[in-house]
Amino acid sequence: MPRKPSQPSYRHHKARNCAVVTINGKNHTINGKNHYLGAWQSPESHETYAALIAEWRRLGGTLPVADGETRAAGAAAPRTVNDLILAYFRFAQTYYVKHGTPTSEQGCIKQALRPVRRLYGGTPVAEFGPRALKNVRQAMIDAKRARKSINKDVHRIKRMVRWGVEEELVSPDVYQKLRAVAPLAKGKTTARETGKVPPVPDEHVRAVLPHLPPPVAAMVQFQLLTGARPQEVTGLRPRDLSAGDGVWYYTPSTHKTEHLDRERCIVLGPQAIDVLRPFLDRAPEVYCFSPAEAVAWRHARCRKRPLEPGAVARAPEEYTGQRYTRHSYRVAVQRACRRAKVPVWSPRQLRHTRASQIRHAFGTIEAAKAVLGHTDTRVTEIYAERDLKLAADVMRKIG
Repeated sequence: MPRKPSQPSYRHHKARNCAVVTINGKNHTINGKNHYLGAWQSPESHETYAALIAEWRRLGGTLPVADGETRAAGAAAPRTVNDLILAYFRFAQTYYVKHGTPTSEQGCIKQALRPVRRLYGGTPVAEFGPRALKNVRQAMIDAKRARKSINKDVHRIKRMVRWGVEEELVSPDVYQKLRAVAPLAKGKTTARETGKVPPVPDEHVRAVLPHLPPPVAAMVQFQLLTGARPQEVTGLRPRDLSAGDGVWYYTPSTHKTEHLDRERCIVLGPQAIDVLRPFLDRAPEVYCFSPAEAVAWRHARCRKRPLEPGAVARAPEEYTGQRYTRHSYRVAVQRACRRAKVPVWSPRQLRHTRASQIRHAFGTIEAAKAVLGHTDTRVTEIYAERDLKLAADVMRKIG
């Protein structure tokens, strides 16, 4: 684990007879930047030093790139777009972290800022306006990016500039001008369109189950019954479960919206409980669905070649992880789809399937909203297919 940077010290610059602190260099002294604070041991110099250190701590051991040699607290601003990108990504590396692990948003930010750096890296920040942003967007369109993805990346670029305004590194006028750039509208652009994520037909799910190892088959059945997200299924542990009146409650240790201070509780009915029972015979901290068990099952089914002289057979635990990831879970399912000779689907589609089933069975979007854990029915509409059968019944009577 990398060591945390030590706090830069308040020092006496004898040649200038003033106070100085060196920040942003290796060990804060090699290739660092000197920030001259004023007269040595003066109250003003200590006040400026304290403000710089407070900002340095808040930004995770760094300061934004500044013009010139010196930087008073909050006074300097990045000169070029490249300077702003560097400062913002240093912030993103400390902000977009979950339980000590960088989130996927860091990679998304890199992707969004790549054409900005290529086209306008050397441009003064004050000159990066709506025209420049639309040119960046056109470069994304020319690269055959999807319209929805482009809109998300343009929003990330605006968010970077807004962060610069918050840190008093960018003039508010720059951000206000960029806000005038509207998202790409469907049918009004040449950007590539993507289809909706469809539910998985029940017959395709049933066809795949025999080709899956027992842990993965249980994950698919559990997800289909609960409507949970793939990462919530792979992270299930016995300690996260609690019993209720005829149902169980699963409180994930981490979930998608926890940074918004929202709670997540998944309700398990009798069928989901029966699917889960065979995988509870383990320590409370151990993940229920183990890749090692899948490997052991696969080895038991396959005919093994005899070991070479002197070779030692390795246990499945020696070359598999403690838990499935979203990627390994998806790969296992899609491999089974090809073996079953059905259209390839991914685990995230099971959430759409469950939402549509609930809406059809109970005749209301509120039921699906409650099970999926959404706070807004508009989000649930994305998952639950519109019940055309109900509309057809109505129109037979009055249409």
